[in-house]
Amino acid sequence: MTAKLTVTNSSRTHEYAIVLNGENRGEVFPLKATTIEIPPGGYELGFKDVDAGDLPTLCKPIHMTIDDAITLELRVVTKNFSIQIYDSAGTHLNGKHGFLCGRVCEGVRIENPIT
Repeated sequence: MTAKLTVTNSSRTHEYAIVLNGENRGEVFPLKATTIEIPPGGYELGFKDVDAGDLPTLCKPIHMTIDDAITLELRVVTKNFSIQIYDSAGTHLNGKHGFLCGRVCEGVRIENPIT
């Protein structure tokens, strides 16, 4: 029983660490994609800029529930020192104007990413 999280890094210069429930689970290099396998269930998902040093590169995490045998595809990019998370439809999941909760794709539910 596993699900997959595929993250594409849209940045040409920034390298990101995938943070699940407070733990680093992998890195995504510039203009590359990384897939990690995770057990189905609930997660707090965020990213941090590996090369930021002391710069305030922020990423508001999203809370998600993923079902078994599902692949969630996300894209990350840094704009104005803020790491932004997008789903495959282009919805900004951790922004100020996203939805409070709902399905990103079949088998994935996002809970209150903007609160």
